[in-house]
Amino acid sequence: MKFLILLTALCTASTTFAAFDIKPGLWEVKMQMTLDGKAFDPMAEMNKALEQLPPEQRKKMEAMLAGSDKIPVTKNGYRICYTADMLKNPNKVMEGTKTCTTKITTQTAKKLAGTFDCPKDDAKGDFEWNAKSSNEYEGLMNGKTSKGGNTQVRYQGKFISADCGKVKPVL
Repeated sequence: MKFLILLTALCTASTTFAAFDIKPGLWEVKMQMTLDGKAFDPMAEMNKALEQLPPEQRKKMEAMLAGSDKIPVTKNGYRICYTADMLKNPNKVMEGTKTCTTKITTQTAKKLAGTFDCPKDDAKGDFEWNAKSSNEYEGLMNGKTSKGGNTQVRYQGKFISADCGKVKPVL
């Protein structure tokens, strides 16, 4: 699940903001997933697993998840820091991972679309992002593995602050 959150965060970071009229800074991103036609809520699953842990172990796990300096996980999604450079150069983000590439096919002030390919992680697909305002966006990513698995992820991003605080950019 951690790989999936990282992949979606990187896709978001690499594709969301090239020409969008949105702000750099700290964002909270919520996601809804469908795996092979079945709804899957990774945050709900993570919260359910945390509830099963003894209190002391649960506190440690929650602190570890929240304490990530790149993509801290919250109960509702994850937080990510977008820099002005990341927003100007969306392909640099995925290329910086050295495992994924993106190709932008549509780029306007309110819409960004394209494809991604992550051969090392056996995932490829397409994405589309729509800016609702400078403080909010929606996204859709459709992915497929060579084994035939289909994934659809819907995103809702909300601007939190121009200051990313302790959250470091993914690059």
